[in-house]
Amino acid sequence: MIYAKNNCLMLLLLLVFANAIAQNCTQDDLLSIKGSWKKSEDFLSPGKNYTPDMKPEIFKRLDNFRQIIQNAYPQPKGANVHWYHQVFGTPLYKNGTVTYAITNYLLDLYCNPDLQHLLEAGESSDGISAYINFFGGYLSFDTTLKVGHLYAAFMYPRIGQLKGTDLFQVSLVRVNERFIIVSKAGQLPYVPLTRKQYLTALKEKFEKEKQSSLDKQLPYRKEENSKKNLIDYINRGYDPKLKAINDYLSGHNDDDLNQTALVRNYYDTKFTEEKNGGRMIVLVNTDYFNKNLKPYAPQFVLIHWKWDDGEGPPGGLLKPVAPDMNVCCMVSKFFKESIEQNLDVGALKQLLDK
Repeated sequence: MIYAKNNCLMLLLLLVFANAIAQNCTQDDLLSIKGSWKKSEDFLSPGKNYTPDMKPEIFKRLDNFRQIIQNAYPQPKGANVHWYHQVFGTPLYKNGTVTYAITNYLLDLYCNPDLQHLLEAGESSDGISAYINFFGGYLSFDTTLKVGHLYAAFMYPRIGQLKGTDLFQVSLVRVNERFIIVSKAGQLPYVPLTRKQYLTALKEKFEKEKQSSLDKQLPYRKEENSKKNLIDYINRGYDPKLKAINDYLSGHNDDDLNQTALVRNYYDTKFTEEKNGGRMIVLVNTDYFNKNLKPYAPQFVLIHWKWDDGEGPPGGLLKPVAPDMNVCCMVSKFFKESIEQNLDVGALKQLLDK
């Protein structure tokens, strides 16, 4: 019991000390401190197609990706970068690949007034990861929306390009996460749906849901009036949406219907331009993958980076004005700008299919 109390007291003192020295260290001070790259423990929870003999080949390729990332941010400032290999993830639609990743996260340094003693933060808001042969959770598939035998997915907003590659942002409200998908020349591992494909799939989804609701609930309604009220209620929920879809499909020509479908929210029946927040709905491109390659060959890579924007965990909605990163977050700003200015997308492409 005494030992536990002493531990609690020591932890409290350390927290007080860390808070005190953090308050005495400016952002300019932190930017003058050189950090380093440090190896952390690897994480292995392999998905399909993996065998233990592949590990050296996978790690060799991950180190190549990490080196390109490190070249974009060779000298950390005010932080240390911890990195590790990962073998995990689910292969995309029976393509025969192995999925894996390299993770790099920053731990900020805290200093005392004379900059002689440094502490490392326990949590990170900054980092960059490379996900090989899968989307790393940044493309969520909807099992209720299908085109043929493939599930559709709602892509994050595309806000422009980085080094000739489409640049996506996780939120248009809070700007602190972005990613690119680096793929083979002239090819993408996903296929955007046309307006006709999307509306046809959405119509099928709504019709199935409507019929399922009736099938599940009508047997429990014994009185005719109760049945009628239920049918009217379900019709009011689905019929306007189905009418909007049918009207659009019948009222537009093939040139319009073959345009890429861009919607602002899930299951919208109206299209929105990309500049106004419209987002693609996509399928996995099953023709993209070369099954003659080794399963561990990287065929595409999603590079995701995030940074501390000063909002804190809930931020982005409650503060009327975003914090000035030149005041709150110069270490994170330096990291973000280094990645976006220096990341060699061409070098990443050179690692594919090898």
